[in-house]
Amino acid sequence: MNRFIALHLLLLCLGCGNEIIPSDLNLLNGYWNIDYISHKNETFHPKGAAKLLDYYEINDRQGVRKKVQPSLNNKFLVTEDLNYFKVIFDHKSCYLDFQTTWDQWKEKIVLLSEDELILEHQEKRYHYKKFQIEDYP
Repeated sequence: MNRFIALHLLLLCLGCGNEIIPSDLNLLNGYWNIDYISHKNETFHPKGAAKLLDYYEINDRQGVRKKVQPSLNNKFLVTEDLNYFKVIFDHKSCYLDFQTTWDQWKEKIVLLSEDELILEHQEKRYHYKKFQIEDYP
């Protein structure tokens, strides 16, 4: 019985550890590479080397996401694809609220650390790893 209680307490503590707080948001700044996408117990990996990265820049709960392409001289080519967002905290969840002229959507931040990001949108989870220039071929 004690093991049962201890296991549930451990799971409860681990579940609470992923709560995003405002001071965590600076971890979002930088270049992120999609590692894989999960949906309904299936995992999808991008084929070949990732061509585009997502660049996030956030300041005072407002930010922008841009698509960029690394180049061989340690610089990035910035595409015209960019989306502005606001950060919204709702209960214990944190969302990126995007609005464009044509669309509006929210992406839930499931996990945010120095080297890992998981965003959830339309029942899909996008698993990112922080991009390191050394990792680029």
